[in-house]
Amino acid sequence: MQMLRTASPSEEELGMCYYSTQGSSNGGMIRVRPEDFVVEEITTEGLVANEALAKLSRGEGSNSLAVLTKVSRDTIPTARQIGAALGASVSYAGIKDRRAKTHQLISISMPLGEGPLQLAIPRVAVRVVGRAKWPLEPGELRGNRFTITVRTLPEALTLQPTDWLPGYFGHQRFGTTRPNTHRIGRFLVKRDFEAAVRELVAEPYPNEPPAIREARADLKAAWDIPAALRSFPSQLAYERCVLAKLLANPGDPLGALRALPKNMMRLYVNAYQSYLFNRALSMRWESHGLEPLQGGDYAAPLDRWLSPARPMKVTGDNAQSLRRLVDCGKGVPMVRVLGARTQLEGIDRELYFELMEKEGVTLHDFENVAGSPFFGTLRFSIFKPLSLTLSETLPDETHPGLMRQDIAMTLPRGCYATVVLREILRPPDPFRSGF
Repeated sequence: MQMLRTASPSEEELGMCYYSTQGSSNGGMIRVRPEDFVVEEITTEGLVANEALAKLSRGEGSNSLAVLTKVSRDTIPTARQIGAALGASVSYAGIKDRRAKTHQLISISMPLGEGPLQLAIPRVAVRVVGRAKWPLEPGELRGNRFTITVRTLPEALTLQPTDWLPGYFGHQRFGTTRPNTHRIGRFLVKRDFEAAVRELVAEPYPNEPPAIREARADLKAAWDIPAALRSFPSQLAYERCVLAKLLANPGDPLGALRALPKNMMRLYVNAYQSYLFNRALSMRWESHGLEPLQGGDYAAPLDRWLSPARPMKVTGDNAQSLRRLVDCGKGVPMVRVLGARTQLEGIDRELYFELMEKEGVTLHDFENVAGSPFFGTLRFSIFKPLSLTLSETLPDETHPGLMRQDIAMTLPRGCYATVVLREILRPPDPFRSGF
C-alpha cells in the first residue's frame, strides 16, 4: 500500500498521517446541507433501517424496536431526550453523525404499539416497528449505507484504484468544531481532572461561533465561574452543568465532571484510545506497512459483510496460513486498541511502548478512570467498502458555476465514511470542507 503524507495539520494531530491512494485536493465540500449526508444503518438481519422498514421482530419481549430518524442532532443526547419523554431507557447499536440526516435502529425498554411516536423533540422522528426480548447492544449492526453529496466542485471527481484503506478512526470521533475529545480523555486517563474540566469548558477553538469562543476565552483568562454561567449560551448545556457543580464544590473537579452523562465520560476516554490507535497505525505503516504480520500479532478472516470474524493470534503453527489469508484479501491484520489488560506482543509491542512513553501513560492507567475500567480490544488495520460508486455531475444550485456529485457507499461496521472521503477529496482543512 502506498504512503502519501496528509497536508492537513489537523489530521496529523489526530494521527491520520497517510493516504493509500494518489490524488490532490479538489475543493469539494460535504455537509453544505444536513440532507447532503445521509446515513442508513444496516441491521444484523441485513435490513436497512429507514422509512421503508415496516416491521422487525426479535421475539416477544418487553423491549420495543424503532427506527430513529434525526437531522443535525447528536445520538447520545437525543436518546436521553427520547428516554426522558417516554420514561424508559433507550439503547442503540452505533453513534451516528451529528451533521447529517441519519436513520438507525433503537430499542426502548417498554412495550409500545407499532407506528410513529408523538414526541415534541425537534428534528427527531421515532417509529416503532416491532418487539425484542433484549435491548440493543453497541456494535449490534452489519454496517452503514451512505449517500453523500459533494458540492463546490470545479470538475468531476474520480475514484483512484485501491484494494484497501487504512482503518483509522475518523474525524468525528474526536469532534469537528472542537476536535478535543481525545485531549479530555488523555487528562482523564492521567487523573488530571482539573485540566479535563478546563479543556472541556474553557478552551476556545477557532471554528466555534464567535460568541462561544469569546465566552470560553474570558473564562480561560479570568476563571470567573459565576460570570461564565451568565455568559455561556444555553446550547452549552453540559458545560453549564459542570460549571454549576464546580461552583458548588470548587475543590472537586472530578465531581463536576460526573455531572456529565456517564456515556459521555466513556466517550472521552474511548476517543483517547482511538487517538492512540490512529497514531500506532501510522507508525506501523511507516515502519512495517499495514499488511505484514509477526508472531504475537492478530489476524481475522472476513465475513460476507467484510467485517473481521474470530481474530487469531499469529503463532509458529498458523503464521503461514494467516499470511496467505491476508495476501488473498480474505482476511485482515488486527491492531490492538490500548486498554487495561492489553497483552502487547508482535509489532504492536514496540509501537505502543514507544507511544506510551511519549504520552506518559501506562496500561495500568486504564484500569480505573473515574470509577470505570477501560479494556483494550482489536481493530482492523485495513478495510474496504462493500460498495462505492460515483454519480454523474450536476450543477450545484448552492454555488452557481460549480458542480455537485453524489457518492454512494456501503461500509462494514466500525468504518468511517470520512476515511473514504478524505482519500477522494484530500481536504487541507477538513473542518472547512465539512468533515
